[in-house]
Amino acid sequence: MSEKKRILVINGSPKVNNSLTIKMTRGFVEGIEDAFDCETDYLNVSEMNIKPCTGCLSCWGRTEGECIIKGDDMPKARDMILRSDIIIISFPLYFFGLPGTLKVFIDRLLGIMLTFSGQQLDENNEKKHHLRYPREGQRLAVISSSGFSEAEDVFDGVKKQFDLAIGENNYFAVCSPQLKAIAEAGSGQRFEKLYAKYKEAGRQFALNGKADPELLKELAKPQLTPKTYKVIMEKYWSDQKAGAVK
Repeated sequence: MSEKKRILVINGSPKVNNSLTIKMTRGFVEGIEDAFDCETDYLNVSEMNIKPCTGCLSCWGRTEGECIIKGDDMPKARDMILRSDIIIISFPLYFFGLPGTLKVFIDRLLGIMLTFSGQQLDENNEKKHHLRYPREGQRLAVISSSGFSEAEDVFDGVKKQFDLAIGENNYFAVCSPQLKAIAEAGSGQRFEKLYAKYKEAGRQFALNGKADPELLKELAKPQLTPKTYKVIMEKYWSDQKAGAVK
């Protein structure tokens, strides 16, 4: 009998379980669980005690591989990352980047990367850093969403960050626009259809480490027409303002 796959979902949304992004991510996880016998853990970053990195670089020098900051939740999180077979980082786009709490979390993972000694980018821009403790077969998926009407350009900043840190061919990314508007749109059928596509993407990722390019295009393209999107979002903000007056 094969050993269970360990999945670790790092939820970077301050909304925790109310996050629309984590709801889609759960569909992705369902797809993986359909393909493998899995044990899944969730880390809600905004609920963790995480002290910010001070930039001392001790983890690259005096205490190589180990952070000198003690007394918070990062040692446990780091251990969970190192023993996981599949790591999924889930977050909504905040101001064209990572939510602040997630950025603090990722900064504190510097010690699991090999010490930088002036090396240049690998050929084909594979990565700037190498893992200090590589785990054979370990996979990383990045799932992000935004309320913008399109995916083109708006995710470039976060994609570039992951490209430089671990290499553009070393992780799997799904980035979807319009998620807030889709959730607000009528009966919820659009949201359910998108959820099903995330589930299929998770299944394909589990089996192949990638997904059908056409499916990824479907996930990245706007689900609503510009007119419908505009009507829904204008109503949403109008309702928000009306609620504030009450």
